[in-house]
Amino acid sequence: MSPLKIFKVKREERLQAVVALVVIVAFNALFIWRMHDLFMQPGFGPYWKVFERELHLSGYDPLTYLGVTDWDVVYQVYRHPLLAFMIWPFWLLNEGLTALFGVNCVQYIVALPLMICSFYSYIFLYRIHREVIQLERWDATLLTAFYFSFAYILLSVIVPDHFTISMFLLLITLYISGVCILKGREFKWWQSAILFYMTAGVTLSNGVKVFLSGFFVNLKDFFRPKYLLLAVILPAGLLWATATWEYQQYVLPKEKVREELKQRKVEELKARVAQMTPEEKAKFEEKKAKRQEVLRRQAAKTGKPMEDHGFLKWTDITTSRWQSVYENLFGESVQFHQQHFLEDTLVHRPVFVTYDWAWSYWIEALVVLLFIAGIWCGRRSRFIWLCLSCFGFDMFIHLVLGFGINEIFIMAPHWLFVLPIATAYLFREVSTRWLRIPVMLLTLYLFIYNGYLLTNFLLTPIKATL
Repeated sequence: MSPLKIFKVKREERLQAVVALVVIVAFNALFIWRMHDLFMQPGFGPYWKVFERELHLSGYDPLTYLGVTDWDVVYQVYRHPLLAFMIWPFWLLNEGLTALFGVNCVQYIVALPLMICSFYSYIFLYRIHREVIQLERWDATLLTAFYFSFAYILLSVIVPDHFTISMFLLLITLYISGVCILKGREFKWWQSAILFYMTAGVTLSNGVKVFLSGFFVNLKDFFRPKYLLLAVILPAGLLWATATWEYQQYVLPKEKVREELKQRKVEELKARVAQMTPEEKAKFEEKKAKRQEVLRRQAAKTGKPMEDHGFLKWTDITTSRWQSVYENLFGESVQFHQQHFLEDTLVHRPVFVTYDWAWSYWIEALVVLLFIAGIWCGRRSRFIWLCLSCFGFDMFIHLVLGFGINEIFIMAPHWLFVLPIATAYLFREVSTRWLRIPVMLLTLYLFIYNGYLLTNFLLTPIKATL
């Protein structure tokens, strides 16, 4: 499989590819238009405060905008080891355009890789349905559109974060794996090594899915010493070495400076408090109590971690799993809630929001029913078990460990594609009109419902707080 030919749009894909690209470009144009006057002001800033205060898209962070505007290692290096280096060329481009035009072109620059990754995510999901699962052209198109009608997939095409890049890398990995399984080919060690380094470099946990792909394609050959050494141990060690070097070179010096500054501020505060009058101390204690209450409410949303240090500090053992499943996992990810629309859970949005209409839960139940029925129909397929193992890994880190469970829907591009892939096996087993029509109506409903809410949000003028 040629690395270049794989990105060539095939003849049968061209019409729907044009439609998908028009939709992707249109949503990105609306988002740029909404923030254009604010973010393109020459000399606006400080950048971090402006991006953090004004860019509200659910729980997604504006780190990419910050990094492309003023490059630095802005991501958590052990979770996203390569992201800072991936955006470095875009920062160079922005520096040149800023010098040329005198404005910050960050929105236009970041939109380009977002649109490319969104477009090829559509293409590779279509090919999975068409070439790997071997659906008819119409059914493959319908189920690919079905996926892009989901709320947080539609949103992902404009989000200036790493999730769209992850979605693209995961779908290309599954496509290559599916073709290898179908044609009896080996998942070569160099393919696994490159895909792991890139995929885990964007989001560390997703690298596991590349290893799962190697296992389900190669089966017992996965455990050959040569494959384990070159496809697993070598790239994992190289990535860890990259993250460690990055941390020591860029992050640790800043942490030391911040800690020294923090200690100095503590000492200065103690000195000021010692000189306060009783009335001033009372007011100070009142303000301190209010700040602690705000922090307590925020901590309640993030839940209690297993440990307060290391990777376990991101876990959560108290947030309701069952409510997370039907309100957020299969709820908000697929259909936006109208209340608290695109609000950040760590700011104003409650962890759980209910739908305004009862039928929204019936829509959710139908999506899950199609998913379960598809799993049953494809239970003998090695490819669907690969997809389910990837889905299961995500459910383990989110629902069992509780990582990001309070905003699990923002991680939807990492796993939500498994739903239409499973449904594709139901289509292959029962390829009749009675199945196509309800799925088409469901897709249209989700496009209209989610598209209206998102478009209305993008067309609402932003009230800048500068």
